[in-house]
Amino acid sequence: MPGWPTVERADDQEFVAALRRAETGTPDRLYRAYGERLYDYADSLLGDRDSSADAVHDALVTAHGCADRLKDGGRLRAWLYALTRFQAVARLGHRAEDRTPPPVIEDDADPELAALVRETLGELSRSEREVLELSLRHGLTPAEVGSVLGLTSRQAAGRLGRARDQLEIAAAAVVLARTGRAHCPDLSAMVDSWEGPLTPLLRRRLSGHIGGCEVCTERRRGQVSAGRLLDMIPVPVPPLGLRGRVVETCVAPGLDQTRTLITDRGDGFDRMGFPVAHPRRSRRRGRRRLAPVVLAGACLLAATGVMVVLNSQEGARTSLRVAPSSTPTEDEDYAPQSPEPETGTEPADTPTPSDSEPATAAPSRRPAVAVATTRPPAVPTPTRRRAVPAARLSAACPSGVENAAKVGLQARNATVTWSAGTSSGLGVSPATGSIKAGGSVVVWVTVDDPGTAGSGTVSFSSNGGSTSCSLSWRGQDPRPSTAPSDDAVPSAEPTETPTGPSETASVDNTEAEPVQGSDGGH
Repeated sequence: MPGWPTVERADDQEFVAALRRAETGTPDRLYRAYGERLYDYADSLLGDRDSSADAVHDALVTAHGCADRLKDGGRLRAWLYALTRFQAVARLGHRAEDRTPPPVIEDDADPELAALVRETLGELSRSEREVLELSLRHGLTPAEVGSVLGLTSRQAAGRLGRARDQLEIAAAAVVLARTGRAHCPDLSAMVDSWEGPLTPLLRRRLSGHIGGCEVCTERRRGQVSAGRLLDMIPVPVPPLGLRGRVVETCVAPGLDQTRTLITDRGDGFDRMGFPVAHPRRSRRRGRRRLAPVVLAGACLLAATGVMVVLNSQEGARTSLRVAPSSTPTEDEDYAPQSPEPETGTEPADTPTPSDSEPATAAPSRRPAVAVATTRPPAVPTPTRRRAVPAARLSAACPSGVENAAKVGLQARNATVTWSAGTSSGLGVSPATGSIKAGGSVVVWVTVDDPGTAGSGTVSFSSNGGSTSCSLSWRGQDPRPSTAPSDDAVPSAEPTETPTGPSETASVDNTEAEPVQGSDGGH
């Protein structure tokens, strides 16, 4: 790590206690301990001297005014980096997802290695580069890195491993080409007759070999360190007046309104006290996402109610029974009726003295209606579950191959973790990787002996299926030629076999030309 002041973990607890007690001189001590570190981190995100100074200024002022929000004083270091990142991302605005150009690295002792480190850092995603710098350059643990970036410690450790391997393998191609020829015969055969700086094509071929060679991997771990490579990045110097600005804003009585404006800008904090980016936007977005769900639920309940009413009405209609008056039911509590359907009366219970005396008319009875009280059981409405699309990996095979060719990989529906393998006579770089949903990556396939005709297959396996490309080339007499352009785009359509056996695309190269230095040893 650069020559920043050493701050022990126990000192963080003392800083937090002093901030909560509002002790005089605490802002100055906090800046002396962390100001240069935070400025270096902000500069890596913004790449602008003034914007980086403003981000560090507002982060330290927020820490001074909101120290009570931090639940665990031992996490002060990660909290300060998270506040700095919050301020830097706010200044990026709509460019928050863009990649910041890597810093210019000038090393007169080894300009080739310096240029390679800068190129490799530019190929990393912003998240991978942040994990690499926070872990190796700033000394944060995976748990602290996860707190800064909103990841779990396992996710942070995984991204760190991938980014470190990519940087070290790329640098090992240059280092081992100079010092590792005597230890690996294959490496020696590739660079035996080569003199001067490596071409991009040869460097990729060496990187592919180092990634799959146990001897070169062991020597890479002993001779190449990602931490030392990051030390080649120059350390930016904060403006001289930045410390005075921070102290003045924190303690000056006349700047209460300025302090309030700064602390209110970062008013979104999680339950542990770490800043949350754009909390109001997240709530609005949450409401927008919740509205269709509520509407769909209301529609489902309405449809269910209509079905229940219709079923009930139809059940009631089918359950009605009309019984004729001449056939009384067993549960009726009146006496049997005499068969006089036209009068609809029955004789009185007391005897009459003569037929001429009028008889007492019994009340007429209507047809008995028996209503079934048992309703048919309600039929539960089945709920439909949305099927989650499976991850898929597709490959764009090249239409021609010379000494090397590009294969484009693309992930669909979900993140795809892939690995590559080749048949004899071919090399691939990189050999493994992970692609986010909708993302793509370029893989280089190289021919070990382009002067001899042959064919081979490069296959890719992943959680999104398997795919492969069949390549063939016709050997020609080696002659100098330029390396293939990095802008060359494969013209073959992607092949995608997420569940079945892999499909192969046969490619016949008719104009292959070897790369400079490929004769003899390449």
